[in-house]
Amino acid sequence: MNIPEQSTTLHVHGESWTHRLHPLNKLAYILLVGVGVYLLPKGWMIACLLIVCNLVLAMMSGVLGPLWKILWRTMLPLLLFMIPIHGLLNPDNVTPVFTYHSISLYAEGLRFAAVVLVRLAAVITASLLFVLCTHPADCITAATQAGCSPSVAYLLGSPLLILPAMRARAGVIQSAQRARGLDSEGHFFKRMKALKPLVAPFVLGALVEIEQRAIALEVRGFNSRTVATSWRVLVDSKGQKGARWAMLLMVVGIIVWRIVG
Repeated sequence: MNIPEQSTTLHVHGESWTHRLHPLNKLAYILLVGVGVYLLPKGWMIACLLIVCNLVLAMMSGVLGPLWKILWRTMLPLLLFMIPIHGLLNPDNVTPVFTYHSISLYAEGLRFAAVVLVRLAAVITASLLFVLCTHPADCITAATQAGCSPSVAYLLGSPLLILPAMRARAGVIQSAQRARGLDSEGHFFKRMKALKPLVAPFVLGALVEIEQRAIALEVRGFNSRTVATSWRVLVDSKGQKGARWAMLLMVVGIIVWRIVG
């Protein structure tokens, strides 16, 4: 039975410009975004521009839907926690913007939470663009061809493979436990009580799967000292190499400027 590719990876097949970019260029872009939004002055403004840029790239690449779905599911809980915590309890709070009885939300805390969320959203959108437009095998192949050891290459690519598999496993375990009569719906405490019969088989299954993956890698000569070859061919033109080095130099320049300045 053929298993759809999207069920085992987050990668969305496509032929867009973003899909064709070398994986190391996309990783360099994520690094540049992270350094830029956190170290440059007015980083939140840069973050806003980068979010728009990343969403436009996602739309042009045909991955805007899945990117938006993961983004809001990630950002909404953070927003619900950070806005009230910093709006009420930030030590720099001085200027109240909303008061109900004796409880006030302060402008300084809300501004701080908004800046943190915008910066985080810029990094997450860049990372999701990489995950959705890069096949895990291309990521591992690029790292290997760049001279990384197989262990480092596997460390880079394995999260792209393991996380969707773990999500699918969690869904299977939840369905199986519900079929046995487990009620995991309802209020917060009821859901917390239902966690134990879900977590135990999930952890044990994950450990077994890790062992199976390790055996499969050893059978395929993972630790062999022979130079490995690959069927996958990655296009790495001079223009892409130049862009990659330019982004890395910009990252180094920003860090040095931040330290010296």
